[in-house]
Amino acid sequence: MNTASRNHDCRAGQEFRDGIDLPGWEEQSVWGWDPPAGSFFAQLWRNGSTGDEPDIWISGVDTVFRWPSGIVLEIVERTPESPATVVAALGLAAPEPRLRDDAEVLALLRSAVDREKTALRRGAIHALGWTQGFAKTTPVLRGESRGPRPTAAEVEAEHHLVTGALHRPGGDRDFLSGVDASLWWLLTRGSDTWFL
Repeated sequence: MNTASRNHDCRAGQEFRDGIDLPGWEEQSVWGWDPPAGSFFAQLWRNGSTGDEPDIWISGVDTVFRWPSGIVLEIVERTPESPATVVAALGLAAPEPRLRDDAEVLALLRSAVDREKTALRRGAIHALGWTQGFAKTTPVLRGESRGPRPTAAEVEAEHHLVTGALHRPGGDRDFLSGVDASLWWLLTRGSDTWFL
């Protein structure tokens, strides 16, 4: 099995603990499900650290993480690593992520441009436009896009970020819901285009 996909199917309530293969953090770092807290957790030590306490401790004590994507979002926000690197390091990457055909995506985008720009539709348009190289910023964290067009692995990682963001209090939930639904569709995991 591809180590980047070893935890792809992990779910809340499944007891497990696994290493985190994040460069510079892989020697001691772990993540998994904490049954008493009812939450995913992560403990990251920088390589060479001799401290008892992790450098980054993400637990379910203050915030419950019922989805692994919440852990992805927290690690991305606290380290300089790319979302795709973090998803692979946690073993969450889809074994073979696949994107819809460009012509199908462009046709959907064209049909959405003339419609009323609700927050949901703006999120979907931004996400789909980003995958085609039209948006300079990523949909969730609004960071500068790393290349002209994201790969399937980068789109999947962005979907993890939006899932994590949707399960966190606050934020523009309608916009994020548009991002979520459009990336799910783009990754060929759903066929309905209700979001546009």
